[in-house]
Amino acid sequence: MDVPLFSWSDFIAGWTAGVCGLIIGHPLDTMKVRQQTFQHPKVLGIFLQTLKYEGIHGFYKGMGFPLLAAGALNSVFFGVYGTCLRVLEKHNKSADTSHNANKGFNIFLAGVVGGIATISVGCPVDLVKIQLQSQTGSQGHRRHIGPISIVVEILRKNGIRGLYKGGHTMIYRDSFSSGIYFWSYAEILTSLKEKDDDDNGKHALAVVIAGGIAGVLSWASIMPLDLIKSRIQADDMANPKFKGIVDCAVKSYKKDGLSVFGRGLTMCCIRSFPVNGATFLGYEICLKYCHIINDLYFQH
Repeated sequence: MDVPLFSWSDFIAGWTAGVCGLIIGHPLDTMKVRQQTFQHPKVLGIFLQTLKYEGIHGFYKGMGFPLLAAGALNSVFFGVYGTCLRVLEKHNKSADTSHNANKGFNIFLAGVVGGIATISVGCPVDLVKIQLQSQTGSQGHRRHIGPISIVVEILRKNGIRGLYKGGHTMIYRDSFSSGIYFWSYAEILTSLKEKDDDDNGKHALAVVIAGGIAGVLSWASIMPLDLIKSRIQADDMANPKFKGIVDCAVKSYKKDGLSVFGRGLTMCCIRSFPVNGATFLGYEICLKYCHIINDLYFQH
């Protein structure tokens, strides 16, 4: 049975995928952000410092707000992607265009649109998370005690616009990387399934591997932009060091050299594989059951 252009299943499965990925990946994300924003970026040093001053809880700092928003964010991400992909495929069929010839491009373009669509939710969530992650117990007084404190202060001093600090960088980062994300996942999964049979366990493993590699590739493709975004969003809003993307890039290069733009890449890749493997596995399983429920209860 054909899936309609707009399907609630994509959004519900995306919600589930987001929660699965966040629970697994947040501690390593905290390490990545601190590696990008602190003066001494050694992974072991940051790990020991966090453990010493904040305990295990420190690795989950800033998780509350993203946990509430992760479902919504990924619901939009996967939902817009799925809807856009079906629109593009329908256009190809109506235009008598070869489906196979355009399949990869359609997946990439749908991923780009999905990535852009998440900025409205993703930028405030990232800003709050990074503001919390970039302050530690060893830095004297803490400016913020939680996400509500940050949101209230930003709205009071900068209005709604303040919640979208770093938004321009996120548009460049998330559009391209999202296209790479979905395209590489589809290509790798197809390649793995050619060697696979109908065994559910093997299919699940193929999904995890394809999702993990897709996550690593998408992050590796935009790591310099991610570092710039992290530094802009961790910056003091009252007295910012950076005037924008170019200014941040130039100052970062002058101070730390070219290698700074790869800072956090190792931690990001280590985090990205299990997180995106879990994300796509949660998405595929939930989508499967959503389709079953849809066929049983809504198609009669």
